[in-house]
Amino acid sequence: MKKHNLKFLNLVLLGGKTEKKLQAAHQAGFDQVEIWKEDIQNNSNGISSIMQFSIQKKIGFTNLQVLRDFAGIPYGQHKQKREELRQFINIAQAIGCNAIQAPASTREDCLIDKIDEDLRWMASEAIRYKMKIMYEPMSWCTVDNTLPLAWERIKRVDQPNIGLVVDLFHIYALGGDALQLDGIPGDRIYEVQLCDIASKPPKDKKSLINVARHQRQLPGNGIIKIDSFIDKLKSIGYQGPIGIEVFNDQLKCLSPYEVAEQAWIALNNYWP
Repeated sequence: MKKHNLKFLNLVLLGGKTEKKLQAAHQAGFDQVEIWKEDIQNNSNGISSIMQFSIQKKIGFTNLQVLRDFAGIPYGQHKQKREELRQFINIAQAIGCNAIQAPASTREDCLIDKIDEDLRWMASEAIRYKMKIMYEPMSWCTVDNTLPLAWERIKRVDQPNIGLVVDLFHIYALGGDALQLDGIPGDRIYEVQLCDIASKPPKDKKSLINVARHQRQLPGNGIIKIDSFIDKLKSIGYQGPIGIEVFNDQLKCLSPYEVAEQAWIALNNYWP
């Protein structure tokens, strides 16, 4: 029997309170959500209600977002950053989530020669709690800003619980395409985030970040050749979670139930 890829929705797409966003994602048909630390901290009914909803509705958590700028931390900041990781682990455990998303560094003062060491420490700490680390190459990262670079890093670090995030926005933003998946085993990709973009992405970093955080489109509503990524993922036998990560200010103003339904239809157009 063919394994079913779990389908998720990043809650950043939806407006409203956390429990309403969870209800909307569940009602639309999603198996999982990507949930932000802020979603949990701002939930008026506390963390236990999120866990209770998850158990009752059988909706899981793809990951907890987002632990920023962990690897290559400047000297003197390790204690603070490592404590932040432990906080993420505690929150993830409290809701029954087994993965934390930790993108590559965006800091200009990132200590490049310390990144491997920091990632190994993060992995060894996370694995004590049976946690995975999802390492994301973002287009404005100061290191590992492409999928091939991030994959070289993960191979070198050689930890069993660190895998890649494949985000179509960041690949396309720097002129990449589905060929960037060549040579990456399907089981080292921990999740795939689909989205679209209305027009060619800007070159300067500030404008690019603005588009990424406010103007992404649902898959099929833009110019990314999503089918080529889907074909490549299927050819390498990808069996992990696949879903929607769309930051869009206009959609966030609409009913979360309506938008979650749109997202579910968009996802199933590409990955039935």
